Amino acid sequence: MAPKELSELTVFNRRKAHLLGQITRIRNSLENVESPLNQVEKRAKLASLSEVKAKIDKLRTESYRVLSDEELMDFEASLHTMEVDADNLEVSLNTLLESSNVDTSELYVKNDFAKYNVKLPSINLPQFSGQYIDWLRFKSQLVSLIPDNACLSDSQKLYYLQSALKGHAKQLQTVNDSYSSLFEALEGRYENKRLIVNSHIAELLNPNKIQFESAFHLRSLIDSIQSHLRTLKQLELESNALCESMLIFVITQRLDDESRKQYEMELHSNDLPKWDNF
Repeated sequence: MAPKELSELTVFNRRKAHLLGQITRIRNSLENVESPLNQVEKRAKLASLSEVKAKIDKLRTESYRVLSDEELMDFEASLHTMEVDADNLEVSLNTLLESSNVDTSELYVKNDFAKYNVKLPSINLPQFSGQYIDWLRFKSQLVSLIPDNACLSDSQKLYYLQSALKGHAKQLQTVNDSYSSLFEALEGRYENKRLIVNSHIAELLNPNKIQFESAFHLRSLIDSIQSHLRTLKQLELESNALCESMLIFVITQRLDDESRKQYEMELHSNDLPKWDNF
């Protein structure tokens, strides 16, 4: 007798349970006071959390295509709870790493041009994993904090930059072991206007669908869209009436039924709506 085929919801729930188990194990290891994590283990847990969050996103996208609205509501809510847990763990691990690596008074680095140790000042840089969509924001903060800082030697600048990289960006090869060489390698790889623009357009055209009426999710959706539009404007891509109409159409298709109904009821004419009034 052939085994009974599992329902799609059952398969999704099993995959979700596997990811939840990973989050739980990371939390337990972080809370284990008898065997605290060392620096290497903390970074490994951070990498694992990034993978878990990526798998949650993939699971959510797949569920949109196959689950019914009723099934999707509870499933989406549970995924959101898992993401919040993962984000909180990520913050805790980053805080522990920063307190150990940068913000403590015990941290010293060897100056390449002197015979004494100097204390590193605290500089908080965002993490960059090699996603084109994040490059301009990362570069802007990096340039404002590091290159012209007269208090830092080249080796210290290199240390800060290397500490901010992860994923594919951390594997980038350089001509020599210097800050300028690494920064130029990053620019050469990620300063690609076409790919940066494409990444933002992809996010604009495929936002996550809001499954149920929620002011928080609606605000998050609008904030995300505004952020992408600001970046595209900085890249000299101005919106026009056609772009605005297409964008409003895409966004309204991602709203929950009640929010879309309320929005359409507020349209008092046959004129094309404006994005600024959306």
